[in-house]
Amino acid sequence: MFEKSRFDILADYIASGCSMELTDEELDYYNALYAMVAIDRREGKDNAIAFLMHQPFGVERARARQMYAEAINLFHLPDKEIENDAYRAVIFDNLMKASLAVLQNASCAKDFEVYGNLQTQAAKIKGLMNPDPVKPKEPGEKPIVHYDLTPGAVGLPDANRNLLAAQIDGLRDIPAREKTRLRRDAGVEDVDIEEMLDDQEEKTKDYR
Repeated sequence: MFEKSRFDILADYIASGCSMELTDEELDYYNALYAMVAIDRREGKDNAIAFLMHQPFGVERARARQMYAEAINLFHLPDKEIENDAYRAVIFDNLMKASLAVLQNASCAKDFEVYGNLQTQAAKIKGLMNPDPVKPKEPGEKPIVHYDLTPGAVGLPDANRNLLAAQIDGLRDIPAREKTRLRRDAGVEDVDIEEMLDDQEEKTKDYR
């Protein structure tokens, strides 16, 4: 019985929100894996494997071990081999159950200390001590950055363009071409796009 794996079909079944139709054989396989997980939580791995080896299943040990791996992955992490996250999920569940059992039967301060330690261990296994990853902001939540060359936009007085022009013209030992560039950078003189492109082409011609 259960010679053929139904893992991939059952993984799709769970991913669909259990909305897919299963055949009787697939449903039996699903129930067997689910039972193994339940037995594993209560009685441990060996008993979960032994469950399939006994009647009415009679599955051989090697196949039962494969189905155990499928059961753990199917209900904790749908991969073809048992991953660390699947083990973490099992350990977390066991620690939480143990801590709740201690809490329900607590009768002294020591019991509450044990409860707290179990909760702390469960939190560490689950990674709750780690900071939450920063979620990317939705398009509507991204800040809008506005660039403005006008000083008044940030509460500063507007520059005196005539004074700037006079200061630039008064610079000594500066070529006329450089003074023109400074006047344009300062917003005193409009930028000549064609001239700027020609100048850039002239500067980069030796790199071609």
